[in-house]
Amino acid sequence: MALTFRGESWYSWYSVIIMMGCYAFGELGHFLIGIVSRPLAQDVKFGDQGCLPNRTDTNKDHIKDCFGSNYTSCSEMTINSTTYCEWNYLGSGIEYQVLAGPAFIAVFTVMGIILGVIGDLYNRVRLLSLCVTVYSLMAILTGFSSQYWQLILLRFGFGAGEAGCSPLTASIVADKFSLRSRGLAMSLFNWGIYFGYGLAFTVGNYVTQANIIGQGWRWSYFLTGLPGLIMMALLITTVKEPQRTDVVAKKASAEEGVLSENHPETDDHLLAESTNQVKQEKPNGFATFCKALKLFVSNPAILMLLLAASVRHTASFCWAYNTQIYFNLYYPEVDLGSWMLLCSIVGGSIGIASGGIISDLVVSKYGINTRLWVLVISQAVASPLAAMVLYLSPPYCFITLLSAYLFAEMWFGILFTVFVEIFPIHVRSTSIAIFIFVMNNIASSGQLLVPTLRYYLGLRTALYFTYAGFYGLSSVCFLCTQLIIRKQQQGRENLAVNHKERNEI
Repeated sequence: MALTFRGESWYSWYSVIIMMGCYAFGELGHFLIGIVSRPLAQDVKFGDQGCLPNRTDTNKDHIKDCFGSNYTSCSEMTINSTTYCEWNYLGSGIEYQVLAGPAFIAVFTVMGIILGVIGDLYNRVRLLSLCVTVYSLMAILTGFSSQYWQLILLRFGFGAGEAGCSPLTASIVADKFSLRSRGLAMSLFNWGIYFGYGLAFTVGNYVTQANIIGQGWRWSYFLTGLPGLIMMALLITTVKEPQRTDVVAKKASAEEGVLSENHPETDDHLLAESTNQVKQEKPNGFATFCKALKLFVSNPAILMLLLAASVRHTASFCWAYNTQIYFNLYYPEVDLGSWMLLCSIVGGSIGIASGGIISDLVVSKYGINTRLWVLVISQAVASPLAAMVLYLSPPYCFITLLSAYLFAEMWFGILFTVFVEIFPIHVRSTSIAIFIFVMNNIASSGQLLVPTLRYYLGLRTALYFTYAGFYGLSSVCFLCTQLIIRKQQQGRENLAVNHKERNEI
């Protein structure tokens, strides 16, 4: 008898862990740009310039004196004829924001739709393996870059590779796991975000400081790409493509793509019918895309969920791409690599896992349409905690950040679980890809609010609005989504009652 956990085989959980590892190294390369932005900008020469501490001077008082000085005063800061400040590239500005966000997102989102459509038609595991290979090679090649345009092109390539991780894996997980464990499985996969993000601070700071054979930030990218190739080899050799089935979906959900009450019991007849329907349909990428797009146009709940997710993701981007810049500006003496690794991996991982477990428990007791209540409450709690992160100084800000992550990061695993429960089997990867396309493009554009608001209000105040503020706004949007879902459910129940009464008459 095969060993199981929460009713699923250990092989299924192993498969999720391998896909999580692939995602983790993809997210490491995704966020690494924000950690090495200053040495990268100083080497390649792009972005804003300002007064910075001389890289050979470690005196904390000197470091604080440099920031905020203009070009003239910066050059005058000397002791015994030795300059302890230098006018150099800051690693910030519009050029950096474009490289970190839009340059990545532009291709990431478009390729996500293309790969989602292909994933609904062909072998998803092989396609995911190809994606991991592409982003790993792009990371290694980034380490050889010497021009800004090269960074842009390789950022495009990296986005194209990582684009397949979420839609392909979400579809695979939906076919491998039943309703009672799907939320936890999706959360386990999304741990990759927090492992990757946390490791980006460790690799980006410590490897760059180690200055291996005089290459500084370049070795951060070399050491990011190589593990991805190892994970690709494990994925292609040990993970099997699952059968495209949905053991919980009713026939109405499969055909209409609407939120409905699902039950953990499997209806073998409907399961076989749904599976045969998927097998008999001829592959047609354009038709698949049109069917998926129709779901968004016809369902207000999906549109509201999309808005809520976009607002929440904007908060993530605004903080993630400006964390290193924020601490470099206000607390340059802090050992950020260790603190952020701890906060991201511990806080983020516990948050996303607990979100999956709690949402699974809520669903098992109150039904599938109640899963979003976890997002409403968690983001409402995370908003004031995020504001305290910006208000407090180290180490208290990091303690608060860990607490903020515990609540804020419940959202992603639950969101993807809602995806696979909303969208029908035959267009699931495509629908998720479209959702990610819109969500990421809105968040990427919203991220550009930070340099704009910073110009008028300062970086800390800008983040109060775009980081903590958008957490709270997303909670309101998730609440509106939940209310729309409840109204839709009541409408369906009333229709069912009226239909029953007419039959009785």
